[in-house]
Amino acid sequence: MKLFFSVTAFSLLSLSIVAQNDIDAIRYSQTYFGGTSRSKAMAGSFGALGADGACMGINPAGIGLYRKGDINLSVGLRFFSVDAIHNGTSNKSLKVNLPFDGISLVGAWDARSNKEYHNAVGISCNQIANFASNISISGRSNQKSIANEFLANANGKSLSNLDNSYSGMAYDNYLIDMTDTLTNKYASIINSKYDLLQTKTIETLGKINEWCFNYAFGYKDKLYVGATLGIPYLTFNYNSIYGETDDKDSLKASNNTAYTYPSVGVGGFKNMAYQETFKTTGSGYNLKLGVIYRAADFIRLGASFQTPTVYSLTDTYMYKMTANYDEGGSFTTQYPPDNGGRFNYKIITPMKVTGSIAFINQKYGVLNVDYDLINYGQANLQSSPQEFTGVNQVIRSKYTQTGNLRVGAEANLNPFYIRLGYAMYGSPFGDMFQGDLVRTFYTGGVGFRKDKFYVDMSFTRSISTETYYMYGASYVDASSFKNFGTTIAVTVGSKF
Repeated sequence: MKLFFSVTAFSLLSLSIVAQNDIDAIRYSQTYFGGTSRSKAMAGSFGALGADGACMGINPAGIGLYRKGDINLSVGLRFFSVDAIHNGTSNKSLKVNLPFDGISLVGAWDARSNKEYHNAVGISCNQIANFASNISISGRSNQKSIANEFLANANGKSLSNLDNSYSGMAYDNYLIDMTDTLTNKYASIINSKYDLLQTKTIETLGKINEWCFNYAFGYKDKLYVGATLGIPYLTFNYNSIYGETDDKDSLKASNNTAYTYPSVGVGGFKNMAYQETFKTTGSGYNLKLGVIYRAADFIRLGASFQTPTVYSLTDTYMYKMTANYDEGGSFTTQYPPDNGGRFNYKIITPMKVTGSIAFINQKYGVLNVDYDLINYGQANLQSSPQEFTGVNQVIRSKYTQTGNLRVGAEANLNPFYIRLGYAMYGSPFGDMFQGDLVRTFYTGGVGFRKDKFYVDMSFTRSISTETYYMYGASYVDASSFKNFGTTIAVTVGSKF
């Protein structure tokens, strides 16, 4: 009767109790450089250089420097590894995928017939985020247990008010039980004073690809302005399984004297698992505006502005919990009980402002520096009716303004080109150059151009660290991640 009562009570609650939070807003607000292998080899630093298809997503005015047409296609190979350390135990994992890096098409006119001005239009699709990763965490519990968070979530609540995707399922699986119906007091069969094995596997897939529709205008080869309508679309698949195991057989029934369980064949705790699965899909829109000014033959100055991106998203989700006991008892519950749940909402990312300077020597090469300002505290979530007031307050208090720096150089060894780059993307917590979620890129590449044909190759190495909690931070020791990404990409293109 226990399982039936719990599920029946939960069915009366709103089905919109899902996992959208500040992490979702930040995930889709953090985008990186993509596009052609030339721009990637220079760490996406093209804000004042122009004349590359990637400029549509960096500084739209850059397309105004084209004097003829251009078409190209980019593909890549990506390796992403994570070294996860939990209470001294290290686990390494690797994910390999084949991203579609991008395609771009540019057309220009009036460049030869009119010395006063010329026009250009472009369309491109670039990958600006890749979510593919595998993570495996394992280590001793250090006298911690997810059961403590179950109890904190449940104590003081009646059975009908338990969280149907968390403490409610723990109740259904006999991991917690009510011991005092007057005060709604609960206890757990998992005694955290004993040493347990904690594990968690996380698999993520997905990407953000952005279509850019661009128009740019050049005046006397001195001033260039441009605008891009950005249409990003995203997919994000997440599947995690957290587990606790009494691998030393410490939690025998005789060791738990907090209370006596009903005679249902539960016995001592053996292991439990909690699975979270969700898929996010959707698209958005933004507007990018830019200007480039040729201050001298060897200096260009650039500035661009990107409006917030408004994403309309849909989540499908499912939670599942299992528990096994020494006397053979085994229990499994799922929420929602049938085919999972569905929830529609919006995420609005922060706006971004970029300043750029480029130094050009037609004989020897170029150097470009970009710097972004972005305030992650401006991100927010919306739904109808609004259910994210508390989440948005967390975002405003937790995240702040930071900067992104990109530096790229190209040496002209006609018909060959050698490129190097460095990028630092600041943490949403305000840290720059080092700290949690600061991502550093080291890039390089080569290119070959002959008549109208060209081919470019890039190598990108990213490094970042992250502090992670397998569940509530108050009830588990922190795990640390060291993330390493390596991407090799090739672009083939032609001028026309």
